[in-house]
Amino acid sequence: YERGAARAPSVVLLFFSDRHLNAFFGGHGWAMPLPVWGGWRLALLARFTRLTDRLTAVMDGHAEVLESAEGRALHAQLSLIVAGLGLCPLASGDGPARAALAQAPMGLACFTIEGAQNSTVWFDHGPDACDAGWGKPPREPDVAISFVDYAVAYGALREEIDTIAAIGAGQIKVVGLIPLADGVNLAMERLSDYLQT
Repeated sequence: YERGAARAPSVVLLFFSDRHLNAFFGGHGWAMPLPVWGGWRLALLARFTRLTDRLTAVMDGHAEVLESAEGRALHAQLSLIVAGLGLCPLASGDGPARAALAQAPMGLACFTIEGAQNSTVWFDHGPDACDAGWGKPPREPDVAISFVDYAVAYGALREEIDTIAAIGAGQIKVVGLIPLADGVNLAMERLSDYLQT
């Protein structure tokens, strides 16, 4: 939270550690946060709980979400965002991801689902640090990886399709610095050790 960056929050919830936050999103009833402001807004807190339950169902790929094309598209889009934004923590805190990126050239990688709004994620792999974001990349990417549609993105992100065959068939397009795409892909594969998808 950065003071002055946005409207003052209606509710402030305190999580005592990253484990506490993860346990809350994992559905453990004992992991309720401490409301330090706005605790009297019970309806808003109840809505937040329903929203976190829905987010968990979408991200975990519950059957009721994945049975519809819209649910699979939402799952694919959110998974791509999490994967892209998760690259910086992996690059600094996960040994195998660090090793994969150390072998990759420096540069900006951009991932997108063609024709989808708000589905571009980028990762800037620099010599001393990295940066990641969602939306328009800060400059022209060194490599662009695009999925032809939500269905292909869904299959690739859940490792349900042969991505090499999908590239050959034009369903996944890789344009630019391919060794950077390979290194970023290897680092992204490490996410499954940390997330349930």
